[in-house]
Amino acid sequence: MKVSKRFKAIQDFLNVSDQFIDIGSDHAYVPILMAQRGSKKILATDIHAGALKIARKNIMDAGSEDVIQTQLADGLSGVVTEGYDTLVIAGMGYFTIEHILKDQEKLKPIKKMILQSNNHLKEVRLLLNKLGYALKDESVVYEKGHYYTIMLFVKESQTLTEVEYFFGLYKEEHKEYYHFLNQEINTLLKKVPEEKKQELLHEQALLQNYL
Repeated sequence: MKVSKRFKAIQDFLNVSDQFIDIGSDHAYVPILMAQRGSKKILATDIHAGALKIARKNIMDAGSEDVIQTQLADGLSGVVTEGYDTLVIAGMGYFTIEHILKDQEKLKPIKKMILQSNNHLKEVRLLLNKLGYALKDESVVYEKGHYYTIMLFVKESQTLTEVEYFFGLYKEEHKEYYHFLNQEINTLLKKVPEEKKQELLHEQALLQNYL
């Protein structure tokens, strides 16, 4: 199975000792990769029966059915999180992630989260901070014309700076991404009404810390 850069980055934040739930697993690529590495307890869920059917076939073909369980579910609805310590949520928008994480009772056993949101990254960092998780690492990959930010959170308190909320943890190897974000802000500044420009200029001023 060919591993995408995004899946590889998610996998790199997982340990074989993690007992994880992959929410919105689609075709179960990450669970299969981790089962092949030696993980022992994985639950792959998806809201779409068609995707889960393909996931089950892929799991059977990989010989990983003893390790990976599957469940048709909308986020964590109906999912028993007891016995698991890690969540993976990737390829969704912020508001879907927020909806999934609203049941804080379900989060009690969860010590670690790996999130890849398609938008509103600042809001993701703020949400997880409020839920009591610390941003420990980030990986930015460029694939098929898009940048993807994969975030690793662990259950502990943390105070992030404003620039970290907006643009994540600084890494020298992410310089190209920071320049891309600066270009995006410049593009938006030409399009937005005057009353919106001050907010963008403030973001750009923060970004200068990383450029």
